[in-house]
Amino acid sequence: MRHSAARVLGLAGLVALCSAHVGSPDVWYEGTAGPYHVVVYVRLPGVIPGIADVNVEVVDAKPDQVTAMVNLYDATAGTPPPDVARPVGGGWYATRLWIMAPGSNSVTVTVRGAKGAGTAIVPVAAVPSRRLPLQRSLAIVLGGLGLFLFAGIVTIAGAAVREGVLPPGQTPSSRRIWGARGAMAGTALIAGFLLLGGWTWWDGEDRAFRDRIYRPFPTTARVIGTAPRRVLRLEIRDSGWAMRGDSAWLRHHGQRAWPALVTDHGRLMHAFLIRQSDMGAFAHVHPATLDSVSFDVALPGLPAGRYRVFADLVHESGFAKTLVTSVDLPGPTLPARSDSAGDDGIYVGSPAGDRAILPDGATITWNRGSAPLVAGAPAALSFAVREPDGRPASLEPYLGMPGHAVVARDDGSVFIHLHPMGTVSPASQATFTLRQPGDTAIGAVGSRIAAQDSAMAAMTHTFPGGRISFPYAFPQPGRYRIWVQVKRGGRVETAAFAALVLPSDR
Repeated sequence: MRHSAARVLGLAGLVALCSAHVGSPDVWYEGTAGPYHVVVYVRLPGVIPGIADVNVEVVDAKPDQVTAMVNLYDATAGTPPPDVARPVGGGWYATRLWIMAPGSNSVTVTVRGAKGAGTAIVPVAAVPSRRLPLQRSLAIVLGGLGLFLFAGIVTIAGAAVREGVLPPGQTPSSRRIWGARGAMAGTALIAGFLLLGGWTWWDGEDRAFRDRIYRPFPTTARVIGTAPRRVLRLEIRDSGWAMRGDSAWLRHHGQRAWPALVTDHGRLMHAFLIRQSDMGAFAHVHPATLDSVSFDVALPGLPAGRYRVFADLVHESGFAKTLVTSVDLPGPTLPARSDSAGDDGIYVGSPAGDRAILPDGATITWNRGSAPLVAGAPAALSFAVREPDGRPASLEPYLGMPGHAVVARDDGSVFIHLHPMGTVSPASQATFTLRQPGDTAIGAVGSRIAAQDSAMAAMTHTFPGGRISFPYAFPQPGRYRIWVQVKRGGRVETAAFAALVLPSDR
């Protein structure tokens, strides 16, 4: 990722709660488009319909053409023609696309050049997340113009009755004067009713839009059972989700059924616990469920305290979301470690500088470079893992990936679960790549997604070289914590780093 791309990207907008991630509404993808290595950055609009900014970097190649188009997952009409992205320097190409419908969409990027043509599909969860404010100055101008027009139409009505048919120079009679006054009063009354009707209509539209603003499922978390068999239970409290199988209830309440959940690199839910007071304790766990409403996992060995809980889910339509809640944890029954067997990972302790030492003496080094981290600019999230003797580590697949990273702001306003392919969920991408003509949004591609996801999660080959990177840009300035997780010797190992992100100068 090149620092020169900062001028292309600018400062990402802050959204308190977005569909797939908290406070990190934009989408990053790094992977292949046929024979080309690409980095795709999509800045989503806060309102739908709206315009998305699409930026594409073609690494180490100069293509003849880069195009992009957007399409809804369950669209029945033909796909729109692609837009040609213009070169903007530094290997980047940019275009703007209209997103017309909320929900699970995809941006299809096609690269053509000397190596042939290749395509990358980037899923995006496009939802209305905010109301655009009306600037005070514009409101004053519009209000003044409205009063002027109101007075004008009343005055015109009065003049028309009083003098409209009189010969030039003739003085209106008292009857015409009183008639003009009545016409002005009647016109004012009619105009007032029209304005009131327009106001009522606009308020209704505004309420409907507020109702359509995306809100994650209400969720609770609590600890059940007694030591040493305490369980952390997450429960989705959304009525529409709990009643998703009752078509009569959904019709009565004007709701559509949410598609079923699918596994994302082998797990139905990825849950993260971060101690609220100092971010000095962290866990990445995978609750299981029988009904897709309650999710249970053995209580992680974390110190007592209040924790923020973030839980990632993916629907079969490709729509990814993050649930947010909090929980008070009692003290652990076993001492916490910064590594664990299986696929869960725990870290307790202070962040490292640029180099973290793992329990067996191996190291994870953050190659952050000398440039400061700036909000909105591509972040240098590149890490090198080395064995205790200094050799580059050979990483085992961790849920099908060479590594995972979690980024959180100290006040909880930003949370993101990253992979080397970016913010994109592999299961979301699979919904678009595996979808066939005639498939519907519910039930059609679930088995194919599950088969591909199981194969990914069961990967056994290793990732040599010990280097991993995560494409991302911090959406706002502040203090952050970054947890990097890799798997070695059958154990998940976690390192923590602190980051200070400066405001953009734009």
